[in-house]
Amino acid sequence: MAYSVTEQFVTWLTSLGYTASTYPAKQAEPPFVTVERTGGGVEDVVDRPQIAVQTWAATEAEAEAAATAIRNEIILHSRPYGVMSAFVDTGPYAFWDDSTGMPRYQIVFNCTSIIE
Repeated sequence: MAYSVTEQFVTWLTSLGYTASTYPAKQAEPPFVTVERTGGGVEDVVDRPQIAVQTWAATEAEAEAAATAIRNEIILHSRPYGVMSAFVDTGPYAFWDDSTGMPRYQIVFNCTSIIE
């Protein structure tokens, strides 16, 4: 199977204790985290994905706390498998979801990974 940076983020976040997926389940109960690739290019075997991580929670404070904890983890401690470097492009910032009315925060990472 080909390397998927979004799936590696989901696996990594799950290992940290978050309920994570690449899309919000219709009946998901907060808190949970979603991951999506929002851009980035590839050159030779180097992938430079832009990854948006969204934290959903019952309160805005909980969503912000989760986003901040994820930011600190990736910058200071560990990274998803295959991610060689990561920096915060934007966030965490409030990213209200009108369709659910649920508090959500987003943080966008620019990463470097190697295609296997």
